[in-house]
Amino acid sequence: MSTTHSSDYDSTCPSSDLCQHTNRFLPQVIIVGGGPAGCATALSIARRTPEGSVRILIIDDADPSAYKIGESLPAAARRSLSMLDPSLLPRLTEDTSRGLHDVCTGNASAWASADLHETYSLMNPYGAGWHLDRARFDDMLRQTCGSMLWRGKIVGVRRADGGGVEGSPVFGWDIDAKPAGTSSMKTFRTRWLVDATGRKASVAQKIGAKMRKHSDLLAFYVVFDRIDPDSDRADDNDTRTLIEAAPSGWWYSARLPHGKRLVMYTTSPWDATARVARTAAGFLDMLQSDTVHISRSLCEMPLYEMPPGTKFTRCTTAASSILDPYTSWESQGKTGGGEHDRQGRGWCAVGDAALAFDPLSSQGIITALNAGAFLGSVLARHLHPSAAEGSHLEGSEAVREIRQAYERVREKYEEGRAYYYRIVRRFDVTSDSDNPQTDEGAAGFWRAQS
Repeated sequence: MSTTHSSDYDSTCPSSDLCQHTNRFLPQVIIVGGGPAGCATALSIARRTPEGSVRILIIDDADPSAYKIGESLPAAARRSLSMLDPSLLPRLTEDTSRGLHDVCTGNASAWASADLHETYSLMNPYGAGWHLDRARFDDMLRQTCGSMLWRGKIVGVRRADGGGVEGSPVFGWDIDAKPAGTSSMKTFRTRWLVDATGRKASVAQKIGAKMRKHSDLLAFYVVFDRIDPDSDRADDNDTRTLIEAAPSGWWYSARLPHGKRLVMYTTSPWDATARVARTAAGFLDMLQSDTVHISRSLCEMPLYEMPPGTKFTRCTTAASSILDPYTSWESQGKTGGGEHDRQGRGWCAVGDAALAFDPLSSQGIITALNAGAFLGSVLARHLHPSAAEGSHLEGSEAVREIRQAYERVREKYEEGRAYYYRIVRRFDVTSDSDNPQTDEGAAGFWRAQS
């Protein structure tokens, strides 16, 4: 079905009009966060239910101009995008042909050994992946959501056990939000609340959930600029992702659209190299001393430079984290079940708000899309009896299905992560004088991760 159908409000009208329109709008699902996970959840519900039968509101305050790390999209996302909305893949393909995104032709890694091992997109049944202009990609998803999107900022959330406007659930969630560009306040009431706010899980934590962080890592990165792209210098034709293990962490590089190249170093916050990597000079020194393949791609044929005036690298968390719990259902009656279960309220996190992965997995965006598609299918079965697939779910059944699915994803991820860190043993201390290795502290990074 089309997801740009008419609704009781219009995301294109001025903020003052939005407040008037939303006084008559009673959403059954409110999704906080308009990134890949939030948009995928909304599109999935809309695709699986009759037009207009489930009222969905996405509240989003994203800054489109802000740089957001996370630019790799594997080729398997073709299937994910096609399932969410038939317009997404053709539009992404068109934008790529116009140079607004880059293709990713394969992956090259020097991981368990110092030799470079490559996989090629020609061997992938889905073809090539992408190095995205992340802001443009996210904006494409938000535009596809159409009138479901509302620009504003959440300022409060609380349980509602009475009152409300006519037609709203007595038992639900009250969400206080400020429309973009105004100082006014709007309160929405809904039965289902979805936290798609990313690693901070700000909504879920407001209502009592806890973020459990483990495998704590930091990622330091620089987005390099192309030196005089109009000159006669040779071009950068390397459209692979490059990954290279180092004594106390690992390096990543990828060419980005618009004459950019990302270089990132990931390590433990307590490692001595974390202090060095904070400065631009230290970062460049480590890049040249720690890596062979990535430094060669940047230094032997200098095509890129740091933005003028760069003294410090950017830094972001790369920790794995799990929300506890992922989701919850509160029945209106004390004992739950039956009619009380159908009239309860629920919440769920999705994407990084529920499970945040180590960037080594390169699964951030596609996992967010797939998680949103799954969550949308479950909520559609719960909220509408004639949803396109599966039998109707009561609230507690929906929560149980979500929790079990998330646990399967977590277990598979943790098993894979431990394996890939465990196989790096080339930095262990040895007694072979002809093959000196790093000291005990450096090798400890790899043992701590596995």
